[in-house]
Amino acid sequence: MSSSITGSLVNGSQLLVHIAENGHSFELECDENALVEAVMRSIESVTGINFNDQLVLCSDLKLEPQRPLSAYKLPSDEKEVFIFNKARLQSNAPPPPPEQVDVPENLEPPSPSSSHDPHPLDDALDPALKALPSYERQFRHHYHRGHAIYTGTSMKYEHCERLLREQMVQERAVEVARCNLDQYYRIINQNYGDFMKRYMQQHRMHSDLLANFGKDVEKLRSIKLHPALQTVNRKCLLDLVKEENLRKSVENCTSSHKQFENKMSQFKQSFGEVKHRVEDLLTSGPFLATKNLEQAIREHHRYINEQKSIMQSLRLVFSYFRCLLCAL
Repeated sequence: MSSSITGSLVNGSQLLVHIAENGHSFELECDENALVEAVMRSIESVTGINFNDQLVLCSDLKLEPQRPLSAYKLPSDEKEVFIFNKARLQSNAPPPPPEQVDVPENLEPPSPSSSHDPHPLDDALDPALKALPSYERQFRHHYHRGHAIYTGTSMKYEHCERLLREQMVQERAVEVARCNLDQYYRIINQNYGDFMKRYMQQHRMHSDLLANFGKDVEKLRSIKLHPALQTVNRKCLLDLVKEENLRKSVENCTSSHKQFENKMSQFKQSFGEVKHRVEDLLTSGPFLATKNLEQAIREHHRYINEQKSIMQSLRLVFSYFRCLLCAL
């Protein structure tokens, strides 16, 4: 489906907008000063996709609603804008409704009858002359029947071409989404790597402090204070702190340390699953075999040519009989 939206944006160049979930396309009249938000509002009005559910991509860029089209060098004949429905991107989201294909049935005409299509020669005494109107009606019926079959075939072929175009749009939408995902995945993966590097350093330092707490306490106990600083209750460095409070703090730190380790273990597992899924997605092949489908549709065009040739032959025969009957 290809439609045009006018009146909602400032007149100017054509902006080609594709809907990723069904391959429908729209041409919007707008200029470079129009906001991306205006485009999204226009799409919302004709497709029903909620404004907040729209993810707008062009090449590998995400378009921000508050920015003008000029920030992305749009409109441009060389760039396409794809709008994704976030509600459809959820893992448990239902699929889009099936495409409606309107192909009329029962296009063939009823069988010919002399009572419904009388002719003066129907009452001729000569059997040969009397048979001519019947032949004419039969040829006319065959012609109209062939025309109905040809019309139905042409309509189905046009629907196939339209659905192919929409699938090709969806294929390009997948590639645009893949490029955008790859860009953000690189950033997230880099941030994850930096975070894990810093975490491992901090974790190692904290683990060493907890593991060496007993040794550090003994060192404090073994280091005597200067005689001038010693008192009855203060003989070594350990006496300068409250050992009981210090041990309680270590217990709390040990507990928090283990809890954080568990959280980090869950985080690494979750990120590993996401990483596996993303890398599988980025390395997977095309989702739609549009090349094979396009070839199959092109090959079936010969049947329309054959039907057109048959129609030409029927038209000639029908014209011949009409001339013959008119002459009689």
